[in-house]
Amino acid sequence: MPRIRSAVLMGVLLGAHVASEPRAQSFPTRPVRYIMPLPAGQETDLFARILARRLGEDWSQNVIVDNRPGGGTVIGTELTAKAVPDGYTLLHALTAHAINPTLYARLPYDTLKDFACVTQIGSFSSVLIAHPSFPAKNLAELVKLAKTQPGKIVYGTGPVGTTNHILGESLNIAAGINMQHIAYKGGGPAIQDLLAGHVPLVGNVVLETLPYIRSGRVRPIAVTGPKRTASLPDVPTVGESLPAYQSGTSFWVLLTRAGTPAAVVKRLNADVVKAMQAPEVRERIVQMDIESVGSTPAQCDAFLRAQIEIWGRIVRASGATAG
Repeated sequence: MPRIRSAVLMGVLLGAHVASEPRAQSFPTRPVRYIMPLPAGQETDLFARILARRLGEDWSQNVIVDNRPGGGTVIGTELTAKAVPDGYTLLHALTAHAINPTLYARLPYDTLKDFACVTQIGSFSSVLIAHPSFPAKNLAELVKLAKTQPGKIVYGTGPVGTTNHILGESLNIAAGINMQHIAYKGGGPAIQDLLAGHVPLVGNVVLETLPYIRSGRVRPIAVTGPKRTASLPDVPTVGESLPAYQSGTSFWVLLTRAGTPAAVVKRLNADVVKAMQAPEVRERIVQMDIESVGSTPAQCDAFLRAQIEIWGRIVRASGATAG
């Protein structure tokens, strides 16, 4: 009897595997939903639309970018967590995906269990920028000035709990200073207030600040990521001056619903990595100063788990909470 049961079980498993292969080979047979947890029109959204268009051409199917902003990316992420596990729903996950498990007391999904990694699209850095009238021209001068004016210097970023807010608090801790945070609805409004002279410092991703840096309308103080960025090679990182400073990696990863057949995930990975090499996608990656990755699902999963742990330590040290 045990041998019969084992044979039956093996037959079921083999049948499921064989059945999944044709599904993967024919995937997709209908439109694919590409959830973007940010508003339309931002740089990340524009990139996603270029990638989605390329995938749609390769698949001969529509890939529909569905903007679901709000809740620090929680709204769009929850939609993916509740999708059918068939590979037809993709999530463009941001660094917030690794921050939120610690930032929020409760989430409507399990960050580690409810998603399957397709690939890490890329990594990038943020930078702390200043209005030209701000007296500090580099990080050392900023720290010195902040220590003589505790609680009086402010810095702006997107909403509470976003990458740049957490990195600003990490800078406070490492330098032993007390800059005050001003939260904006997004990085764009923060930069506009900086340009108008309403706020002296702003933390934002490099790709959104480059036009203003290159035109001289703002001054870069320090890169807030773990290493210097190609577009700002002469701008040092915070960590070069403050060894105690902690920073995770800012990233984009493409996820789908956990439980999606492995063969479909494998197909998605191969097709997305291939699409990333298309000229129009590559050009956009270079323009945005993104370090292209294109990892395997297993590599992506290992990276994401490591970043959840790293960002978790930073969030706990900062004392930041949301929700």
